[in-house]
Amino acid sequence: ARRWQLDPDTVRKLLRKRNVPAVPGAWKRSRFAISEIWRIEGVSAAQMRDPENHEALLEPLLTANDLAEVMGCVPATVRNYARDEILKSIRLGTTIRFRWSDVSQLLDGV
Repeated sequence: ARRWQLDPDTVRKLLRKRNVPAVPGAWKRSRFAISEIWRIEGVSAAQMRDPENHEALLEPLLTANDLAEVMGCVPATVRNYARDEILKSIRLGTTIRFRWSDVSQLLDGV
C-alpha cells in the first residue's frame, strides 16, 4: 500500500483479483514477494533477473500529482501523456503511477 500510495483495502482487492499468493511466514499481515509486485507493475522477467535494474525498480512510484509538480504542469496533462503513451505508466486498478527512471529518460530526451 505504501509503495503504490493506495489504501490497503484497494491493494488487497488488486492482489486478490490477480491471484497473488502471500509469502508464508509468522507475520500479522500478509507479505508478498517483490517479484509478484513487479509482475503486477508490468516488469518483464528479464528485467527482474538483471540486478542492475533492481535499484530503479525499487524506487517509489509517483502519482500524476507528484509528476505534474515536477514537470510544472497540471495532473490532467500527465494523465493525457500516459494515455497517449508519451509517458510510460503503470495502471493499478483505476489509478495510474509512474516510475521515475522512465520519466527521467523522457525528460532527458526533450
